[in-house]
Amino acid sequence: MPKGTPGVTSQAVAVFLASLTLCTQLWANEIQKGEYLARAADCVGCHTSNPSRPFAGGYRVPTPFGDVYSTNITPDPDTGIGRYSADEFVRAVQKGIRRDGADLYPAMPYDSFAAMSREDVLAVRAFLLAQPPISQPRPQNILPFPFNQRWILVLWKLANLRTGNFTPDPSRTAGWNRGAYLVEVLGHCGACHTPRNTTFGMDENRKLAGGTAGIWQAFNITGDKIAGVGGWSDDELFRFLKTGAVPGKAYAGGPMAETVMNSLQHLSDEDIHAIVAYLRDVPAQPGDERQPRFSWGNAPVTAGGAGAKTQGSGSIDGDTLYRSLCSGCHGMKGRGSPDGSYPSLIHNTALGAATPENVVMTILEGIKAGDVAGRKSMAAFSGWLDDGQVAALANYVTARFGNPDLSVTAADVRQMRAGSTTSQTIMVLTAQSLVVGGAVLMLGLLLLLARRLHRGMTSARLMFAHRDRR
Repeated sequence: MPKGTPGVTSQAVAVFLASLTLCTQLWANEIQKGEYLARAADCVGCHTSNPSRPFAGGYRVPTPFGDVYSTNITPDPDTGIGRYSADEFVRAVQKGIRRDGADLYPAMPYDSFAAMSREDVLAVRAFLLAQPPISQPRPQNILPFPFNQRWILVLWKLANLRTGNFTPDPSRTAGWNRGAYLVEVLGHCGACHTPRNTTFGMDENRKLAGGTAGIWQAFNITGDKIAGVGGWSDDELFRFLKTGAVPGKAYAGGPMAETVMNSLQHLSDEDIHAIVAYLRDVPAQPGDERQPRFSWGNAPVTAGGAGAKTQGSGSIDGDTLYRSLCSGCHGMKGRGSPDGSYPSLIHNTALGAATPENVVMTILEGIKAGDVAGRKSMAAFSGWLDDGQVAALANYVTARFGNPDLSVTAADVRQMRAGSTTSQTIMVLTAQSLVVGGAVLMLGLLLLLARRLHRGMTSARLMFAHRDRR
């Protein structure tokens, strides 16, 4: 062996090890980046039904058209994304197309994720592939006809899906552009906070003017001083996004509380400030409120408001229910606990809203606060109270501590408990009529076209037969 060969071999090994270390570090950085992006997109929130099985899917996403269940996004090869190539994963996130070519329901907000950069999507993929694989098939969606037919998603995409990566506005600051990317794309805030148009896509003319997340109302977060957050300071917005609680203004509930718990509290302060900066620049949109939601709370603190004697099952009134179920945490005067772990019901946006859905859903489902910033969760009473009792309690707390114009009946509660509201039911029936009517019209046109073609071919055959006889 020539002299000096061992030295060359050692040098090659050293170079190889250095390259391997560099690649490992780069991959680790990619996973770390993907973890942060997945937090910003709240992937775990919608893709986890059992906290002991993160990202394994099965989470129920209620929609006006029925229940859609989230998919498994662990690396499991059979029930997860283990067989997805990089291109297939990007296509699923940005265009809502599964590996087998089927269209995904827009319960996954790919109409927002469409503007994600390929690099960010692949970083999320790297993070997900680094998670333990979990075998867990997705439950069947519960959707009535025709919404259980995936072919209609092609029409929905034609009307509502806009492709193309996010383009920063050069006239704006880097912070503003970062906030725009977080709000419009990664955080997909519009999926809940923007009302829907006639094709059930986000109404871009009323961006962030308020929408729904299931039955929960996602409030107006534009700069309108009555309907939106124009009466909030930057510090208050920052605190709400980071902790879900701003005494004297609002306490996050329902899906928003879970978003704070799973996503927003983990973002950097710089990114939260960027979100605030962008929201400040969203055009103000008016709503149905006649005064700011947080301004309610000046009603007398003694019992006897309009809702106090609303009867429930067994003639149990709202005052009795409040005393037995709520006063221990919220206080007899509704001021909550001194440390803020149990929220005040006075100057609380849920009780000052123009509609009662969030009050009813809070009673039915409770609040999952995750002890963020010391805030305690609230128990669900859906299994304890009947529809009349829920209505009595909801009417009592809104009349005494919030907007006295709110009123809910046992029938309203029954419908919300079942997963819909009257307006959503009307919307679904209208959509069914439009889709079925459109399908019937299309079929009629096809039959008419086929009949004309048949007549044309018959005429042609007769003409040629007559010519041949001559």
